[in-house]
Amino acid sequence: MKIFLLCIFLILCGTSAWAKERHYYIGIIETAWNYAPDHGGKKLISVDTEHSNIYLQNGPDRIGSVYKKAVYVQFTDENFKTVIEKPVWLGFLGPIIKVETGDKVYVHLKNFASRPYTFHAHGITYYKEHEGAIYPDNTTGLQKADDKVQPGQRCVYILLANPEQGPGEEDSSCVTRIYHSHIDAPKDITSGLIGPLIHCKKDSLDEEKEKNIDKEFVVMFSVVDENLSWYLEDNIKTYCSEPEKVEKDNEDFQESNRMYSVNGFAFGSLPGLSMCAEDRVKWYLFGMGNEIDVHAAFFHGQVLTSKNYRVDTVNLFPATLSDALMVAQNPGQWLLSCQNLNHLKAGLQAFFLVQDCKKPSSEGNIHGKHVRHYYIAAEEVIWNYAPSGIDAFTRESLSAPGSASEAFFEQGPTRIGGSYKKLVYREYTDASFSKQKERGPEEEHLGILGPVISAEVGDTVRVTFHNRAAHPLSIEPIGVRVDKSNEGTYYSPSGSEPPPSGARVAPRGTFTYEWTVPREVGPTYKDPVCLAKMYYSAVDPTRDIFTGLIGPMKICRNGSLLANGRLKDVDKEFYLFPTVFDENESLLLDENIKMFTTAPDQVDKENEDFQESNKMHSVNGFMYGNQPGLSMCQGDSVMWYLFSAGNEVDIHGIYFSGNTYLSRGERRDTANLFPQTSLSLSMQPDSAGTFDVECLTTDHYTGGMKHKYNVRQCRQRAEDSYLHLGRRTYYIAAVEVEWDYSPSREWEKELHHLQEQNLSNAFLDKEEFYIGSKYKKAVYRQFTDSTFRVPVQRKAEEEHLGILGPQLHADVGDTVKIIFKNMATRPYSIHAHGVKTESSTVTPTAPGETRTYIWKIPERSGAGINDSPCIPWAYYSTVDRVKDLFSGLIGPLIVCRKHYLKVFNPIKKLEFSLLFLVFDENESWYLDDNIKTYSDHPEKVDKANEEFMESNKMHAINGRLFGNLQGLTMHVGDEVNWYLMGMGNEVDLHSVHFHGHSFQYQHRGVYTSDVFDLFPGTYQTLEMTPKTPGIWLLHCHVTDHIHAGMETTYTVLPEEVTVLVHSG
Repeated sequence: MKIFLLCIFLILCGTSAWAKERHYYIGIIETAWNYAPDHGGKKLISVDTEHSNIYLQNGPDRIGSVYKKAVYVQFTDENFKTVIEKPVWLGFLGPIIKVETGDKVYVHLKNFASRPYTFHAHGITYYKEHEGAIYPDNTTGLQKADDKVQPGQRCVYILLANPEQGPGEEDSSCVTRIYHSHIDAPKDITSGLIGPLIHCKKDSLDEEKEKNIDKEFVVMFSVVDENLSWYLEDNIKTYCSEPEKVEKDNEDFQESNRMYSVNGFAFGSLPGLSMCAEDRVKWYLFGMGNEIDVHAAFFHGQVLTSKNYRVDTVNLFPATLSDALMVAQNPGQWLLSCQNLNHLKAGLQAFFLVQDCKKPSSEGNIHGKHVRHYYIAAEEVIWNYAPSGIDAFTRESLSAPGSASEAFFEQGPTRIGGSYKKLVYREYTDASFSKQKERGPEEEHLGILGPVISAEVGDTVRVTFHNRAAHPLSIEPIGVRVDKSNEGTYYSPSGSEPPPSGARVAPRGTFTYEWTVPREVGPTYKDPVCLAKMYYSAVDPTRDIFTGLIGPMKICRNGSLLANGRLKDVDKEFYLFPTVFDENESLLLDENIKMFTTAPDQVDKENEDFQESNKMHSVNGFMYGNQPGLSMCQGDSVMWYLFSAGNEVDIHGIYFSGNTYLSRGERRDTANLFPQTSLSLSMQPDSAGTFDVECLTTDHYTGGMKHKYNVRQCRQRAEDSYLHLGRRTYYIAAVEVEWDYSPSREWEKELHHLQEQNLSNAFLDKEEFYIGSKYKKAVYRQFTDSTFRVPVQRKAEEEHLGILGPQLHADVGDTVKIIFKNMATRPYSIHAHGVKTESSTVTPTAPGETRTYIWKIPERSGAGINDSPCIPWAYYSTVDRVKDLFSGLIGPLIVCRKHYLKVFNPIKKLEFSLLFLVFDENESWYLDDNIKTYSDHPEKVDKANEEFMESNKMHAINGRLFGNLQGLTMHVGDEVNWYLMGMGNEVDLHSVHFHGHSFQYQHRGVYTSDVFDLFPGTYQTLEMTPKTPGIWLLHCHVTDHIHAGMETTYTVLPEEVTVLVHSG
């Protein structure tokens, strides 16, 4: 009662006038939730009963599909007696809270559960006393009342829908935000306490529905990990018939509790997604969860618009907030699935129904007069992932003992090696399928891919498919209009009604697909001229794709293609498909074992080393520099079409060294790709030489996902148009230091005290033989001159850099001269993304030596037309990209438009560079040194021990954990640029969340959010003008990363007041 009165007192202190007051009465109740009420009774993609039973069948030591959860429930008034029913499709999500900019929202919360919880909102303004998140923030008394609502207690949270938190200029009228409990956020959310908050522009709503929208749906894609729930013990006792037999650490038990679901429904059980054909449907989408939560939400049979770009797949990660508009087409029951192939198998699928309500068609006659006819067969080949047998980067044999490639290319009694029997799509001249079309030199790079299918808006695409394989197959296209009779994915909503004929073409069978390209599926005004798309076999997409059945498509504006399907006014077109081909999932695995291993009867297909040897980190089916045909001339107009498929390991940062490209108006040199995503990149190479095109995800790079592209000087070189406007010289050294990831444990311990948890820390506690928080590392540090005697002392505004090297600045037109001295004990170098260099080779600098590196900053190194004025790049050592990075050598380079920072501006501008990276100390050059120096019992260390290896993965922001990153201080009204950088491995997907404030970012227009996604090779500027004083949490929203300490705080002080003194 005391807490409730404190909260009411705070309400009465509100003084602002708001457009509308909204009251929501929300209770937290505990309930039994069934993830699959129909027990998976539908015919789904890649799912069989044996697999679904892993998650749905209870037993002596299995919980099954029903779990105790805590959920948010809406009531009619403060009496909390009458529940307001919500749409069935919301599942266990809380009620929809909807606001317009200018509104004032009162959330009256009552906790009916058996443990404390809170209410914390994203994307809306609140003061510290209404944040609903518990962490060390120097608040006490009244300002702590909201941080923990005990069972039976109430609290009222006041939320202000301020303009700076609302939709940005280019955002849609209403945008997706969320709310959740935030005591231990990952455990609270997993337990069920999460819901949607829809923030709309002023006057966008009509009777609580967005204007000009017929239907609205909210969907959360999440692998709900019930192992993290507060109620795990209750669920074991209630639903396991012999609970005493349960081993909570058993991997199979843990997997059985990961529920791959949409709004808490798995295996096609989500009810109520129904609409009419021609309805304008708004989808509010978000992801939540852990590193496994790499989602590709695919709306079968439909095309959507998101951020004014044409999409059919929306990528979602933990706390990703997205929205999309769909004009429903093609009556029928369609699949909404996650195209992460592992998630498909685990039941992350739902259905939506498009009914024929006799509405007039918005597309008119969609059958184009111009028909493009392709004759494509699926056939067997023996595919060699590296025909030369040589690593083009080291010039060594791929099976050389001790090499990184040996694991994939060694052939022996129980190893297949680098060649596999595969199925591929190949093009023929006509329906007789007697003469295969030969590939010309410009198609050599396609490799394993099927032929390019090109189409313009207005076309009809006809594909006659002949199956020469021994398995039923199909063709499913992405990015064109497909009706039910031409669908290539094999599923049945009822479980009894057979799928269409084209969804399963029998061996030796033939089927002709017909797809259309109306204007509504083609490029929008923001899109490039051609959209990169793909097609693949989808009888069982997981097995079919990994067997090799995938190819590229491009969908272009009308009149943009030549007769041969090539894009006009472009010199070169390249198609790249980076993926980890998992040959363990291939339809032909058993045949490959018999064909290529010398003792097939000894092969254990469940052996982890065997399985790893079959994961081929490739581009177009090539590894370790064996990709042919990537050749162009200096000054050419080049289009790169990138697309990917796969599972949660397929987080790619495809880096083009030596040149930059434009994509959606943004200047970059690294493209991030995920399952079933695609990008079109425009490049005009200005440097001649041989350059790398490689995946920056460290395991992918080491595993062979790296190649060369060649830029030739084909014509007389024009005068260099590069303007030498300025010269900057930096004296940088590589220095070895002792680095402490957590110099103080106070913030961490107070956090756990507030959460009432007594947790050990596997990353920071030394225990018997762990290393602890201190490690020897190499870092970049700045010196005053070429003597390298006097280091430059960091100013207060640079304190936040932590482990990073100095924040280097350059304007377009500058030449940056780096005088680099290697004061470490092994060779290192310094190389920057985005810049132009005289040579494509970065020369290592030996210990004790000094070398000069020259970086030119031409126009193509600066911001694109739709970028922020200043953009970040990373610089790092490239002697060994992986080990040098994890040893500590990385820093930010900020490139601005000419004289941008020199323009007079009375508002204070601050710059903060943040690197979110799981520093894997197991990969550091100094691992052995660190074991000897910091382990209490170095003789007991087993470097291959999983727990030891995990203890050395430091989930850091600028090299600090648990609130130890200092110096992020600003005042109300300051203009703040946050320069975010992502690097690292498959675990390095980071959802950067700012409490208290939203930010703006450029993406061919201005958008607003409070969460931004980072991946290896992501460099992004966020712009913020803080308005609310306080100490605010800044963290990665990925579950494991939160618990591992990837959190800090930023401080907003009251506005600085300038007093003008007049004389006389």
